[in-house]
Amino acid sequence: MAEERKVALELIDLKKYFPLKSQTLLGDKQFVKANDGVSFKIYEGETFGLVGESGCGKSTLGRTILRLEDPTDGKIIMNGTDITTMPLRKVRHLRPEMQIIFQDPYSSLDPKQTVGQIIGEALLEHGRFQRGKKGREEYESYILEVMNKCGLDDYMIHRYPHQFSGGQRQRIGIARALALNPTFIVCDEAVSALDVSIQSQILNLLADLKKQENLTYLFISHDLSVVKHISDRIGVMYLGDLVELAPKKSLYEDPLHPYTKALLSAVPTTKLDKDKKKIILKGDIPSNVTPPSGCKFHTRCPLATEKCKQEAPAWEEIRKDHFVKCHYHEKTKTMEG
Repeated sequence: MAEERKVALELIDLKKYFPLKSQTLLGDKQFVKANDGVSFKIYEGETFGLVGESGCGKSTLGRTILRLEDPTDGKIIMNGTDITTMPLRKVRHLRPEMQIIFQDPYSSLDPKQTVGQIIGEALLEHGRFQRGKKGREEYESYILEVMNKCGLDDYMIHRYPHQFSGGQRQRIGIARALALNPTFIVCDEAVSALDVSIQSQILNLLADLKKQENLTYLFISHDLSVVKHISDRIGVMYLGDLVELAPKKSLYEDPLHPYTKALLSAVPTTKLDKDKKKIILKGDIPSNVTPPSGCKFHTRCPLATEKCKQEAPAWEEIRKDHFVKCHYHEKTKTMEG
C-alpha cells in the first residue's frame, strides 16, 4: 500500500505568489499566483510526474520545493524535516540531498568551465574533496566514475560545453546533479529541449540511475507521452492548482477531470483509432493574477455549470489513490475525444 511507504517529500497547501509593481485602482497590491495551495506526497523511490500547459506553475513549484524560491505560504517537508522557513545557510547543508536537472542543457552549464570543473564544483564547495594537489587523483577518479555512470567517456573531462551535442550536455547536467549522491532530484523539463531519439536515451538513463542509486524523482513535463514512460504517479496542474492525481495506469485509462481528458486526447498515437477525436478547449488560459472564481477551469470546461462558477470543487479521492478536483467528474466519460 502506498500509505505504508516512506514519504520523501510532502507539500501542504504550498503557495508561491510573485508581487507585481502595478496596483489596482484602489491601491491594492497584485500578485501572480504561480502556485495556489498545492498539496501532495512523493514516496521514497518513486517517480512523480507533474504535467500541465506552459505557465501553469510546474517549474516554479519545483524551484520552490528546493528553496530556490521562497514559498509564500504552506509547508515543504523533506525527509521528515520542515524546510519551509529554514534559513538558507541551513538549507545549504541539505543541498547534497536534493538536486535539480534544468531544462536547457546549454545555458545551465558554465561555458568557461570544463566538464570536470562543472561536475566537481559542488564537491569542493561542500567539502567532499579539498582544493589543491592533495587528494587530486582521488577527486578526478571520483568525477570520472560519475561521468561513466552517465554515459560520458573519460576523455571528455577536459572539454567545454560548446564541444558537445544537446544530449551529451544533458548527461553532464545529470552527472552534476548526481555527484553529491542526492536522494531527491527535480527533473525540470529535462528532455523537452532534446530530439525525440535522444529523449528516449536520457529517459532510459534516468530510469537506470533511479534503480542503481535509489533515487526519488519529481519529473516535470508538458509532454504526457514522456511522463507516461517514466512516472509511477502523475499530478495534473492547471493555473497553479493540482486538479487530478493518480497512478499512471488509472490516469491514462480513466481520467476524471475534463482538463486531463482534453490533454490526453491531444497525445499523438500510432494507433489507427478513427473514433478518437481531439477535445478542443475554447478560450484562452485565464490570468493567474486574477483567476476565475469557483473552479478555475470553468471558463474553458465543456461540462461547466453555474455551480462551477460560484463554488470551488473539493479535493476528493474517487477511487483508490485517484484524486480529483471537479464537481462533475462522473460526466467526464461523456466528453467527445
